[in-house]
This record gives sequence, structure tokens and C-alpha cells, in this order.
Amino acid sequence: MEKKAPLSKILLCIAAAVVAVALFTALVLWTLAVAGSRRMEDLRNQVARIGEEGGPAAVLALGGYDVENIFQGEEGLVLFQDGGGASWRYSADELQDISAYSKASVSVVEIYLPERLSSAAGCGVVISSDGYIVTARHVIEGGSSFRIRFLDGRQADARLVGSDSVTDIAVIQVEGDVSCEPISFQSAEDLVIGQKVLAIGSPYGYSWSLSSGLVSGLDRTVTSSSGVSLSGLIQSDAAVNPGNSGGPLIDSHGAMVGLVTAIYSTTGSAQGVSFAIPVDLVIDVASDIIRDGEVSRGTLDISALELNVTIADYLGLPVSQGMVVSQVIPGGECERAGMRGGNQLVQYGSSVVYLGGDVITVIDGVAINGYDDYYAFMASTNPGQRVDVTVLRAGEETTLRGVPLVKQTAENMRLVGR
Repeated sequence: MEKKAPLSKILLCIAAAVVAVALFTALVLWTLAVAGSRRMEDLRNQVARIGEEGGPAAVLALGGYDVENIFQGEEGLVLFQDGGGASWRYSADELQDISAYSKASVSVVEIYLPERLSSAAGCGVVISSDGYIVTARHVIEGGSSFRIRFLDGRQADARLVGSDSVTDIAVIQVEGDVSCEPISFQSAEDLVIGQKVLAIGSPYGYSWSLSSGLVSGLDRTVTSSSGVSLSGLIQSDAAVNPGNSGGPLIDSHGAMVGLVTAIYSTTGSAQGVSFAIPVDLVIDVASDIIRDGEVSRGTLDISALELNVTIADYLGLPVSQGMVVSQVIPGGECERAGMRGGNQLVQYGSSVVYLGGDVITVIDGVAINGYDDYYAFMASTNPGQRVDVTVLRAGEETTLRGVPLVKQTAENMRLVGR
């Protein structure tokens, strides 16, 4: 009679079989995992190569997503804003514009003069919750009281706080208890040529219009219609027309980077060149106006023009940069300090100037190569402040010590840069 295997042996065999199956299964899964990991690594390497060659848009194209405009910021890649990607109706670039306009437009107001309430004289920008509004000085045309209109249709009266003819900046304030939404700021020092900017204004009465363009130039100098030279301006190709003045120039995040002040045009309408005052200067000037009612800066009491190669060659000068002193104001501070004007009367453009006088090359250790350097230096000075002025005279450098500055006005600033 055949003996049966003990139960313990049977169980042992079954356990061994289970372990073997488990080991085999684990081995298969491990093999598949290794293969999958290798495939994933290969895929990552391929995607990385595609990204390096074609950028984020090429990577998205692998998934069938057609996104032509992608915003790349400091926080990384942003495909959608204020939409969460729920809608593909707008490109990322369009969503940027929509978001920026929505954020900034509530801080833009139209300004009406009492004698002309039928159409806005220009625009302004709310800079504080207590109703201070900054605008271009030429918008208010010397008025003292105004009517303003907000984006939501509310209207209010406003009064003049003060203005600065040198920078074409003015500040008005809303009267009464009126809710105001101030705009956010972004330093214009961070701007680069090619960066996108947008302008909000009311060109020809078309309220709260948006135009876009690029920063096409920086540190520009422009002579205003009143004859005052405005320096350090932002140049852009955003469409700007009458009615845009005093409105904001904003970046893609809706932050104000400049105050629209002028256009270059041979027809009176937009021709692709507009100018804005950097927001850093706007804030500085507005702060002085709010605190003191005016801005007080210093300047030399002279008439002068920028030296260039043509003038330098004509006069036989060893330098081709600086400020040529045409005339000193009789009995003024510069005359008392020993500064000399020219004695050769010549026609220069549309003006008559005197050549042969001192050439200013340095003020208080700062090189003065032309108008921009001169205006930039004087922007941080005060009337009565004494400065050392180095001039080139008869081929030699002479330093005039402790020359007192006089108060800047639109009239005497016109003398520098005729």
C-alpha cells in the first residue's frame, strides 16, 4: 500500500511554489519598472532637447496645445492669468493685456475744465487713496478747479494742489469724501528697450482707450511746446493722441512706469513716437508739490547750448562735449563768480547765440557732457546751493569755486538748450 506524503511536506511545497511565483512576479515588475524608468528618462531627455531648441511652445506642441504667446516672468512660466486655463479663447499675451488694463483703468480719471465740460482736457492718475491725482501740467492749462470723472461714471470736483513747469507735472486733489483706487508703481529704472508697455487715455474723447507698443527709447530729451526741455523721457510706439496726456504708461502687470506727456508728430496725431515722464520722477515731483505746493530746484543763471563736434571744430576746441556758455545774466551769480559768455554772434539753427565763452565740463565732480547730464545734475539741487564749476577757457581748465545756484523756472530753463 502506497504511503501518502505528510501534510507538512505538502504545505512546504505549496509555500515554496508561492514564494517562487512571488519572486518571479517581483522580478518581472522590477524589470518593467527599470525599462519604464529608462523610457521616462529618455523621454525627459528628448523633451529637454526639444525645449532647448524650440522653447516652451515646442514642448506644448507635443501635447497638441497651440499656444503662440507665452509670458515668461520672474516667477517662471505663466501660460494663463485670471483665467486659470479654463478658457482657450485668449492667448497668454492677450490675457496679460486684459489683466493689466483691468487693474490700472480704475485709477485713471478724465479731467474737465470748468469752461469746457463737453470734452475732457486730458487724463490723470490716482496716486493715493486720499484723492491725490497726478497729470500733465499742460492738461490743466493754468486752471485752479476741475471736474473729474471716474471709470464707473462717478464725478467729483477737484482743486489744484500745485504744478511744476520744468517737468510738466501737476497734482490735483479730489474734494469731498470720494472713494479712490490708487495705481501701483514700477520703477522705470528697470525698463529695457523692447519691453511691452500700454497707454490708457481718452484720445479725441474716446474714453479709457487702450493702446500698446514697445519701449523704443530711453533717456530722451524733448522740447515742449512752451520751449522747456524735458529730459530722461521714455519713448514708446504706443499710439498716443490729444486726450492721452496725463494718462499712465503701464507695464504688462498693470503697474505705472510713466506719465504720458508728449508726442512727436508732423500732423498733430500719432505717428509712432510718444513720450512719458518716468514714474520715479513723477513720484518725486508729486511728493514735493503735495508737501510744499511747488518744486524748488537750482540752476546756473546763464544761457547755454550743448557742445558738439561742429561747434568744437569751428572754435578749434580740444573737447567736443560740454555746455557752451553763450551769455551770463548781467549782475547775476555766475557773472559775479567770474564765468564768461561768448563774444562771437552767430546764427545757430533758428536762434542767435554767442560763441567763444567758457565751456562747462564738470560741476561738483560730475562730468557735464551735454543737456542730459546738466538737467540730471540740477534735478537734485536747491536754489542758493553753491557748486564748483570747471570750465575750459582759452584751452585751459579753470574751476570757479562756490557758484550759487538760482531757482529754476520755465523761463530760465529755456535759456539752457536754445
